[in-house]
Amino acid sequence: MNQQREITVQARTGTGKGAAHKLRATGKIPGVVYGHGGEHLTIALDPLALRKAVDPARKRNTWFSVRIQEEGKADRVESCIIVDRQLDLVRDDILHVDFLRVDPERELEVKLPLEFTGRAAGVAVGGTLKTMARQIRVAVKPADIPTSFVIDVTPLEGGQTLRVRDVTFPAGRILDNGNLPLVLVEAAKAKKEETPGEAGKKAAAGKGAAKAAPAKAAAPAKDAKKK
Repeated sequence: MNQQREITVQARTGTGKGAAHKLRATGKIPGVVYGHGGEHLTIALDPLALRKAVDPARKRNTWFSVRIQEEGKADRVESCIIVDRQLDLVRDDILHVDFLRVDPERELEVKLPLEFTGRAAGVAVGGTLKTMARQIRVAVKPADIPTSFVIDVTPLEGGQTLRVRDVTFPAGRILDNGNLPLVLVEAAKAKKEETPGEAGKKAAAGKGAAKAAPAKAAAPAKDAKKK
């Protein structure tokens, strides 16, 4: 079960690079809330509070309850996920974040990391497991988003490939092409067995090589000088 994580943000009016720069100077970052037929809202939020609110297991697939505070108005609460964010590539700081409204009763498209469990039968006899994909696209309701898409590779024999069409997702629907390969098991390389004839030939060759080479004939002695 994917529990909502709460975060409080403030509505803001200023837009543009200048306003964003001034906002970051105060320790906050700009963001937006949009989609699902609602108005486009510009917001300000604490980046540290955002990092704490993110589900450490689901990360980008965290389901948020975003409380929006606006001066002179009652707080409003939006059901959202993060669909985009800008990062400082040097310091890894969050610079901007986009929240998308989601309906708890409707599926949304997310990408799940693949997690392979078990030891493939083909690996147990010397084969090699090779992963062909790192994530998979699915349609799922916000509350049903799992931390990962788990695949048991235990039944896979050497030479077998597991494709999208070979797996199921009870929590929702898989959106990727059914022919997409996910993981394969390369068969172990078989050792070449010698036939009885080949073994005999090698044995005979070995015996021949073991025989000593014939000794060289001694050089004839030189005739003694005549007195």
